[in-house]
Amino acid sequence: MATVNGVVGTQTITGKTVTDGRHPAVIRIMEFASDAGTIRAGEIIALNASGMAVSFNPAASDSTKTPVGVCTEDIDTSVNTAGSVAVHGTVMKKSLLTQGAASSAAHITSLETNAPVWVF
Repeated sequence: MATVNGVVGTQTITGKTVTDGRHPAVIRIMEFASDAGTIRAGEIIALNASGMAVSFNPAASDSTKTPVGVCTEDIDTSVNTAGSVAVHGTVMKKSLLTQGAASSAAHITSLETNAPVWVF
């Protein structure tokens, strides 16, 4: 009798959970500004002057200072210009990003004040 001692297959799940099940999320497909780099899952999203989704910029003096939702998947804007954004519901605090870094309490307050998205 032969013996096989090996790995037949592996699976690695690297996704990041953004939405929280306390209140069902409303996910909207939005058009993203092209060539804006990779927008990561959990990034707080705003709209630029053309109405395209971009990363929220709390230091800006234009429309990108007002959050409208949270990106739910990684979007490489050099390849794709559409992606999913949670525009209503609950999201996980540990997943939130502002310009690629962990979101501060002030950024979370801005999100909850300007969009019907609540953070837990």
